[in-house]
This record gives sequence, C-alpha cells and structure tokens, in this order.
Amino acid sequence: MKPSLIVLVLVALASPLWAQDRQGDHCVSGDFPASSGPEITTAGICATIAVLAADSLEGREAGSPGSDRASQYLAERFRSIGLEPLNGGFLQSFTFSAAVRRDPHASPDPSSDSDAILSTANVIGIVPGIDSRLADQAVVIGAHYDHLGFGGRGSLAPGEQAIHNGADDNASGVAALLELAQQFAARPMARTLIFVAFGGEELGTLGSQFYITHPLWPVDQTVAMLNLDMVGRLREQLTVHGTGTSPAWTAILDDLDAQGSHPTIARVPDGFGPSDQSSFYGAQIPVLWFFTGAHEQYHRPTDDLETIDGAGAVRVANVVSAITETIASTGLEIPYAVAPTTQRRAAAFSVGLGIIPEYSFPGPGLKVASVRPDGPADQARVSAGDVLLKLADRDIEDVYGYTAVLSDLEAGVSYTLVYEHEGELHTVSVEPASR
Repeated sequence: MKPSLIVLVLVALASPLWAQDRQGDHCVSGDFPASSGPEITTAGICATIAVLAADSLEGREAGSPGSDRASQYLAERFRSIGLEPLNGGFLQSFTFSAAVRRDPHASPDPSSDSDAILSTANVIGIVPGIDSRLADQAVVIGAHYDHLGFGGRGSLAPGEQAIHNGADDNASGVAALLELAQQFAARPMARTLIFVAFGGEELGTLGSQFYITHPLWPVDQTVAMLNLDMVGRLREQLTVHGTGTSPAWTAILDDLDAQGSHPTIARVPDGFGPSDQSSFYGAQIPVLWFFTGAHEQYHRPTDDLETIDGAGAVRVANVVSAITETIASTGLEIPYAVAPTTQRRAAAFSVGLGIIPEYSFPGPGLKVASVRPDGPADQARVSAGDVLLKLADRDIEDVYGYTAVLSDLEAGVSYTLVYEHEGELHTVSVEPASR
C-alpha cells in the first residue's frame, strides 16, 4: 500500500478523532482538522496522538503490524512536512529476537517459534543546516513511537489482555516531535537537525542503540540529543534529565527560567535513565530528556487520548524549540561532561514493590507516582503521592537509595516499610515480589 493511502486509512480508523477541550485544553472526541503551519498547536498535538493512540494500531508493539503501520504513517508525515531522508529513505530497519518481549537479556532459541526474528524501524528525517561552516554538525531530536501492544511484560495491568494505546507513552512525545519538525522545516538552522522516531524503546531502547551503532550521521559530529518521552501530562513542573551532561545546559536553562513564560523546570543532572537519551549519553553526547512525570495510567490500557493535556504538551514543545534554536542557530559549543557522581546509578535488583517513582522528587524519601494493583505496595495500602522513607530498617534517601535496598532483598520475605501518607507515618510489613 502506498504511504499516502496508509495515512488515509489510519486517520479513518482513528475514529473518533480529536478536538481541543474547551474546558481544559485536553484532547477529546471530535473531528476537526489539524493545522499545517509552523506554529506548535494543541490541534496538531491532539491530531497526531489520535492517530497513534487509536485502537487500530493495537498498542504499537515493536515487531507487530500496528507498529509497522505507525512507522509508515510517520515516514509519510516526515515527507509531507518537508524533511529530507537519509540513506535513500526515511526508515532505518533493524531486527530483534522475539525473546526480548519476555526478557530484554534473553538469547534467541532457534528451536522455539516464540523466538522468531522480528523487524521494526527507526523513522529518520533531516532539516539540513544552512551555514556552510556548521551544517556538518547535527542536533538529534528524538521520541520513541512503540508501546506495549496488548500488555504482557512491562504492563502495570497484570493479567489483563487489552490494547495499551500509549497516548502519553509515547504518542505525546512523537506528536511534539512532528510539531517541531514542521516548525524547523519552515525555518532551518545553521546546524543540521535530525528528527528520529525510535522503534523498540519499550524492549530496552533497541532503536536508539541501533542508531548509535549504525549511525546515519557521524556520532562525533552530533552536538547534542534532545529526547521527548511522556510529555502529555504537564502538572506543576517539567522534569528535564541530563542537565549535568554539559556545562552549557545551565546557562541555557537559566535563560529560559528568567523569561518566566515557560513551565517551571526541575533539573536532574544524570544522563542515564529509562529512555532513548541513555544510548546517546553512553556515546558521550550531551543529552536532555523532557518528561512530565508518571501517573496512574502509565503502562495501562487507560493511557488514552482523553487523558492528554494538549496545551501542556505545546508548552513542553516550546521549551524544546527554544533550546533547539539556541544550540542550532549558531556555533555555540555544547561540551560533553560526565554527570555529577552524586547522581548514582540504579542498582540491579530482581524484586520490587509494584510502584512507579516520581523521578523529579528531590527527597528525602521516594515519592510514589503510581501503584500496581494487587502488588506488594498496594497490599500494604501504599497509594500514589505517598513517600517511602525506610525499607528493611534502611533509610531511603531517593530513588537510587530505594533500588540499592531492593538489590539486597528477597521475594516472599517480609520486611518493615515506613512511609508517609498525608502527613502521617505508617509502619507496615511488605513482601517484595519477583520482577
């Protein structure tokens, strides 16, 4: 099928489409056309999410027909926006073993049908730089488009086989990516801009790792990587990870704060984290990851279009736009730096309490963003918004301290948990479960 026909089919299947919620700037049902100008709009954000988070794409699991349709849709969007392909086309295909759907560290078993070799793709387009001295230097702007399909490993709705549409995770980031691509296609910068919709992120950042090891643009000519992953639920603040990966980020973010027109930014220095910027930081490229926080719908079938704050996503995209212009319009140096050692790496652990942390919470303690139903924390009456302070008689300073404690615990063994709920301390027994 031709890409243009694929787009028409996808839009037709994404019914109902979207409209701006006149009450609260959220995406709701309707059938209004998206804007096509360079301005970043709620309309454009919601229209893209309506397509990517439609049931017809069946959760966009990497290697599935729904994921393939999504990549074709994005390739056609890149073409219609005016991006140029690299290496003859917009798709950078790669393969992986189906075994990683069960375990990201698994090795394929040739005798098993469940370990078949599957394929997916990164979708890549560029806006060439217009300064002859700087055009060979590139800024990568990325967002992953895959999600969890019908659930399974990674889902926080255990035992429920239902489409996980992933409106926030990460149709929201891809929608913002397309708005930015449209904006900069109409207004090229001195440096080249590379827009990448990554495949396979939910299986362990497969797409970004493949891009780094099979770069279509020299890694040593990549100035920085900006990652949009879950930007559709803006609340009190925008969390930006990676602020310690270059000394240049401090002044750039300070300038944004001084303007007063952007969301409050919570800065996390570490460049590593559970998204695609980690692959670039590991290759010694300065990174920033933009994230509006976990929530009750994260990795559940309820992460749907109607939960998206379209106006908030526009505000996030405008932050990324301003940073992109600052680093791409001139030869401003963005030197790489190792993030401060105070940002510890999460320890390896095989048990968990069934919670999602609020990563921007500064501590002391770990603030809970979401609780898995019937998991150990839920059974201990822990709820979203609570702060875990002590586990197994060890203080929890932050998310890194929490994972350090978990690394020493065993499944099915009872430990004491101390947490704060609405200003009151609670002490309970909890049994971690195998992950």
